[in-house]
Amino acid sequence: MVACTCPKLRHGGWLPVEFCATECPYRKAPDFFTATSQLSVRESQPYRPAPKSCGSCGTVKRRTSATQFVWPYWHGGASGDELRWSVRSVERFFDGPVKTTIVGDRPPWYRGHVIEQPRIAPCVNRGFRDMLAKMKTMSQHPEIDSEFAWMMDDVYLLRETTWDDLDTPRAYPWTRDNSNQWQRRKWQSMEALRAKGRPQHDYATHLPHTVERGKLAALFEEFDLNTNTLLWEVLYGNTYRGRPYGTRGFFARIQQRHTVEELQRVTAGCHVLNHLQQCWTPEMRAFLSGLLPDPASSETTDSGYTPAFRKVGRPQPRKVKRRPRHTHRAVIEGAKR
Repeated sequence: MVACTCPKLRHGGWLPVEFCATECPYRKAPDFFTATSQLSVRESQPYRPAPKSCGSCGTVKRRTSATQFVWPYWHGGASGDELRWSVRSVERFFDGPVKTTIVGDRPPWYRGHVIEQPRIAPCVNRGFRDMLAKMKTMSQHPEIDSEFAWMMDDVYLLRETTWDDLDTPRAYPWTRDNSNQWQRRKWQSMEALRAKGRPQHDYATHLPHTVERGKLAALFEEFDLNTNTLLWEVLYGNTYRGRPYGTRGFFARIQQRHTVEELQRVTAGCHVLNHLQQCWTPEMRAFLSGLLPDPASSETTDSGYTPAFRKVGRPQPRKVKRRPRHTHRAVIEGAKR
């Protein structure tokens, strides 16, 4: 027997399970919109940590072996040295020993572990394809652990964070939006999931992701990611994770420029920070340097590297072509007189 609250049926409050499953005329199959509406309710609530993993004694398990954090990186696309602060934040705030790995280019200041992989040749959807190429390397390379944490160069830990915090599934509610290439790729990823009868939560949150290398490799085979340009984190989250939590309270995403004092205020209490590319400013760097003053073990002490900041708009005033003065009418007429 199950409790029933449908106002269109007259009953005593309890009905047989078989009736609800097969005979009820008002039964609705679960759909994407129901799932996202439930997620919206969670998104509006304050951050509530997931239960911690524990042993039989009731104490929280600590990871004694080093946790591998992996960054896909293309140095030519970086706005500055934001990767430096991302690496520092992991060493400073992750609860447990860590080892860092970069898949892609080696920054001039970095002396840690790198799996060299140049950016792919120009092609359609080059940025997406390059990311998938680096993810395939992570799924196959022997120097990548069977379980690792995936990061981005503009993602930073802001306070003590455990593996359980990163392993807790978090997503946004998703609605279809074809306004740009990123949203179109996301929609195509959702359609691929819908065709397989899986949920469609938006895991492209710019948060760190915990990844199992074997599952990532299986994802490339199942969705043929060698050919199809889809978002791996959306496919992975909806394939291998349970019902997600929201991101509010745990995550701060900066989408406009702030002063150092404003950044301190908007990130108060958050564990993870991410910003748009145009928000990498001297103020953002000053905020991070105040929070993370100590160099990471993978940094060089003196590499002569000077951080640069990408300018918004034209770097110089536009040059206007003007006729030489000797061709001006007034000069020509004056010469005749």
